[in-house]
Amino acid sequence: MPQVVLDTLRELQEADRELRRLTQEKAAHDRTVRVRAGQLEAQQAAIETLRAKRLEARKKADQKELEVREKQAEIQRLRTQQTQIKDNRQFAVLQNEIKFAELSITKLEDDILADYEDIEAVEAEIAQDKAKLQKQQGELDALRNEVEAKKDEVDREIEACRSRCDDIARALPREVVDKFNRIADHLDGEVLAAVVRDLDDGTFACGGCHMSVTQNTYVLLRGRTEKLVTCPNCTRILYVPDD
Repeated sequence: MPQVVLDTLRELQEADRELRRLTQEKAAHDRTVRVRAGQLEAQQAAIETLRAKRLEARKKADQKELEVREKQAEIQRLRTQQTQIKDNRQFAVLQNEIKFAELSITKLEDDILADYEDIEAVEAEIAQDKAKLQKQQGELDALRNEVEAKKDEVDREIEACRSRCDDIARALPREVVDKFNRIADHLDGEVLAAVVRDLDDGTFACGGCHMSVTQNTYVLLRGRTEKLVTCPNCTRILYVPDD
C-alpha cells in the first residue's frame, strides 16, 4: 500500500480517536446527570417511605388513644354501677374490672408514648433526608446548568471532528475506509499499530497487542507493499514507524 495511504490512515485514526473521546465525554456528562437524578429520586422515595411509616405510627397511636377513652368510659360506667349495688361480692367484682381497665389504660398510654417517640424519630429522619434532598437538588441543578452550558460547545467540536474524519476518509479508497471502520468499531478506534523491534534479540511485534510479527512482514512493510498488512492476532493495520 502506498505510504501516502498509511499516512492518511494514521491521520484518520487520530481524528477518529478525538471524535470518540468527545462523544464519550458527552455521554459521560449525560450519564453523570442521570446518576445524580437517580440518587435524587431514591432520596425522594426514602422520604415517602418515612412519611408512610410516620402515618402508620400516628394511626396506631390514634387507635390506642381511642381505646383509652373507651376504657375510661367503661371505668366511669363501672363506678356508676358500684354506687347502685349493695352486694359486697358484686362490688368487688366491679372493682376488679375497674382495676383491670386501669391497667389496660396504663399499658396503652405507655404504648402511645412509645409510638410518639417513634414518630419524633421518624420526623427527625425526614428532616435530615429533606435537607439532603435539598442539597442534592441544588447539586443536580448546578450540574445540569454546567452540562447544558458545555453542550453546544461539545456538539460543535463533535460536528467539526466528524467533518474532519469525513474529509480525510474521502481521500482514501472506499474499501480501505470500510476496513478502517470495521476495525475501529471492534477495537474502539485503535486501528493502526506500529511494528516494534526488540533491540535485544531483533524480533518484531505488533505495537497494539504485542504479539510476534514475522520478519517477512516487517520486510514487506519496509518494501512499501501495495496491500494493507494486518496483525494476525488483533487485526490492526500494521505500519513501520518513521526512522
